[in-house]
Amino acid sequence: MKDILNKIHSYIEEHQLFSDGDKVIAAISGGPDSMALLHYLLHHAKKRLNIEVAHVDHMLRGEESKKDADFVEAYCEQQGIPCHRASLDVKKKMEMEGTGLQEAARAVRYDYLKEVMTEIRASKLVLGHHGDDQAETVLFRLVRGSTMKGRAGIAAKRNFAGGVLVRPLLALTKAEIEQYCEHYRIEYRIDPSNAKDSYTRNRIRHHIIPLLKEENPSLNEQIKRYTEEVKEDEDWLLQQAEDRLQKRIIEQQVQFMKIERKNWCKEAPPLQRRMIHLILNYLYAKVPTSLSSAHTASVRKLMEQKHPSGELHLPKGLLVQRSYSTVTFHFVPSAQALPYCYRLDQNEAIVLPGGGKVIAKEGLVEDLDETADFCWLNPSEVEWPLTVRTKKDGDRIHLKGMNGSKKIKKIFIDEKIPLDLRGQWPIVTDACGRVLWIPGLRTAQGVEKPSNGNRACTLIHYKDLLGGHSSC
Repeated sequence: MKDILNKIHSYIEEHQLFSDGDKVIAAISGGPDSMALLHYLLHHAKKRLNIEVAHVDHMLRGEESKKDADFVEAYCEQQGIPCHRASLDVKKKMEMEGTGLQEAARAVRYDYLKEVMTEIRASKLVLGHHGDDQAETVLFRLVRGSTMKGRAGIAAKRNFAGGVLVRPLLALTKAEIEQYCEHYRIEYRIDPSNAKDSYTRNRIRHHIIPLLKEENPSLNEQIKRYTEEVKEDEDWLLQQAEDRLQKRIIEQQVQFMKIERKNWCKEAPPLQRRMIHLILNYLYAKVPTSLSSAHTASVRKLMEQKHPSGELHLPKGLLVQRSYSTVTFHFVPSAQALPYCYRLDQNEAIVLPGGGKVIAKEGLVEDLDETADFCWLNPSEVEWPLTVRTKKDGDRIHLKGMNGSKKIKKIFIDEKIPLDLRGQWPIVTDACGRVLWIPGLRTAQGVEKPSNGNRACTLIHYKDLLGGHSSC
């Protein structure tokens, strides 16, 4: 056990995660990782820490998740430390925003942790991620095509809510955490959803990582070294890219940037990629989760092509236009785009003009990433084929728990959807013209998940495809 404690001590010291007198919030789920974390902070931390706990019940497992919250609260009472707990309706957030389960759960959890941290003026938020989580995250992001910064994995620390989020257990394996719990006889709760293979992360955790550890038992150490080296390289390259980009900007305004192309193309490809990332981070108020290395490659191709003019449509209405010696990045009002109307039948897919895709899949599809909005319906209760179109004057939708209907225009206003996005927002109707779904916003009354998954149909809206389209 001394070796495990020394690993944690060394990692904390190496990354300077704590200072004497820090007021910390420990995010505790009740599982082995977080309970080992809390035990360490209470009994073995070498710095004097003022510790409080936060627990989120995602309301996904009924009485079992409530018991998790009660367990954490009882432990905190026993240890004499404050416990902040909240029950947050993840399913409601999924329905309102059209996001996937894991994305919605993460969003509500971090929003609450931010509130608690701000309320008690904590300087640190402490999470229990370990080395196996790091390996899983690196593989997951490599599969998804993340940028180099994303491939660096989980950071030991990062800024959060006016303080710092820290992860002191990244140096440990899952097996070492279990050994720690066994040695100190730490009780914990088990979330059965972690054993399911319905999520990509779980499949990586259960099948791929064990195989890799058979090839190299020191996998976690290799991943740790890889992520640290990638971060060091990325920090240096990003600073170089920032310096070079300033020399290539001809004009810069809010949501607008014009670049000089000739000397840009003389820069090394690693710097070009990061310069593009910097431009996108500047222009987007919130960078779309679907932006990937493929988008960066498309911008570089437009910069370097022999044809002197061309354009590329990126997510959320960002237009990249090349004209001879300059390349301009700016947003265009999509409301000025032409309306569209497409027929959609079961097991068909359509690509939308401004970037995006709508699919109707037979069955209950649940393992969707965060770039997807979705809803389930009983195909026998709607008139096929469906229609995916832009809004029309007077469009209305019948909502759950509401007498009568509501104008879609009013929904756009209530949800603060920018004017330049409303004109191209997809509306899904059945063959009778009844509005069934406004992806990411609202689902009509009667459109619900069938109790028998074999009789279900899943409508999926991928918000952003690579570029939507490009032309020269």
